[in-house]
Amino acid sequence: MTPTARPTALLLDGGSDDDPTLALVHHAIDETLTAGSWDVDDWCLRRETIAWCAGCFGCWVKTPGMCVHTDAGREVAARVARSDLLVYLTPVTFGGYSSELKKALDHLIPILLPDLKKTGSDTRHPQRYEHVHDLLAVGTVPAGEADSAEARTFRRLVERNAMNLRPSHWAAGVVEGGADDREVRLAVGALLGQIGVASPHTVMPVSLAVTP
Repeated sequence: MTPTARPTALLLDGGSDDDPTLALVHHAIDETLTAGSWDVDDWCLRRETIAWCAGCFGCWVKTPGMCVHTDAGREVAARVARSDLLVYLTPVTFGGYSSELKKALDHLIPILLPDLKKTGSDTRHPQRYEHVHDLLAVGTVPAGEADSAEARTFRRLVERNAMNLRPSHWAAGVVEGGADDREVRLAVGALLGQIGVASPHTVMPVSLAVTP
């Protein structure tokens, strides 16, 4: 990103049409970032055709940096590679991502290199590109389950995934179903604050659980 360019946020919405809480989260993040002079690349995954990753590693050895499938899944790595902030929006499903989001995230392999590098006690794939982005993951859970085992597993999953993507800053949190617009905006403000994005909504509501 050049000094004069507007930062770009990629919103990967893995929700369904019947998740009103996630829709509120999506709107609050989009509105806050837009007001902060971000360019928002808003991607509703359920409206796209994205094949499941075939595990062929063609994006490493046949067409480096590009998925062998020619559907919208090929765009995932490209959009992520040029974003400054990557946002996951998903209902928490068995402690993980929704099938729509997981299907897209499996296409991130091309942004990594096939060789391995040891850093401290970890051995991981190096990044293909020098550009580094921040990461925010927001999941929705049923009312009263912000500190459930599934919610804790979700935050742990994002933490482990962040170790692969190497974002400059990252945060993960959940919002309980039934939260109203004000609660959602407070949750979004608290999470954005965790990664250094200014927001007028900075008080953390009861329905939010944020990874330290």
